[in-house]
Amino acid sequence: MYFSAQPRPRTSARFCDLMELYEQNYMLLRLLVPELRTGATGSAVSSVQGCLDLYLELTEKSRYTSTLRLTHRFVDGNRATLEPDLYVRIYYDARTAEVVSGVLNGSRYGERRGRSLESSREPNRFLYKWLRFLLHRGHRFDALATSQDLSAS
Repeated sequence: MYFSAQPRPRTSARFCDLMELYEQNYMLLRLLVPELRTGATGSAVSSVQGCLDLYLELTEKSRYTSTLRLTHRFVDGNRATLEPDLYVRIYYDARTAEVVSGVLNGSRYGERRGRSLESSREPNRFLYKWLRFLLHRGHRFDALATSQDLSAS
């Protein structure tokens, strides 16, 4: 009989780790967008010298949740590529934020359909690292402009 040296973590431990990641993403988003809960639906651009512009679009807002889109725009001639292009849902009452869909590493990430915790870990871990990087570089959104579509400009 074969026994692995390291037992696989229990589902509850993995769930707790994922929820902690959601909480950290929420805290980082609140630093990046301080007026997130009180601001109006719209879009904004954060420009920092020596860095790519960061685009934010608040796509949906309700009393307890908001959905926003964060992306960089790479322009090649007439064509613009948005990547990473993440839609993040913020839950104000739970103080958590999770990636619900988007494009990451050239692959489309769709809403999680099953109960697999691992499928949610990769994009949310990326969001955590990306938000830390963006804050370290000095990105910040103080106000949102009137609503406009990112792909149109």
